[in-house]
Amino acid sequence: MVATLNINHNSEHGTRTNIYKTALTALYDKKKIWNQLNEERRLRQKKKEMGRNRFLNKKIYSIDNKKYYKVIGMSNVYYLQVNSLNYMEASQFIVQLCQYTFNGMKSKKGLIKIDKATNKIYISEDTLRVYFKSCALENLS
Repeated sequence: MVATLNINHNSEHGTRTNIYKTALTALYDKKKIWNQLNEERRLRQKKKEMGRNRFLNKKIYSIDNKKYYKVIGMSNVYYLQVNSLNYMEASQFIVQLCQYTFNGMKSKKGLIKIDKATNKIYISEDTLRVYFKSCALENLS
């Protein structure tokens, strides 16, 4: 980056150096801000890609004109609605755990937590007594 400065050569020597130092400081601050904005953009992009890859190649069930992911690795077979997982913002939130029976879909509230580093899913069947169990979503193959 090249900086152009308007320095009046007729002024004192000390004034010229102060203007030059001020301009260099401004350029340094500008570069620092650009680097910080670029780092924030890269983190947002990485978070978005991880969110997309988390639900990639997962089997989707269509029951009663709604789409569900099947949760495996729990004592009961639960289904999670696709719409509820696509727009998650917090690391831990309340979700409807659906269970398919002969009478249709029964649902109850539960907590879900997703570890951002490993993309592991933890589900608690009760919202009052929170005991998270590690589980996974069913893959395509």
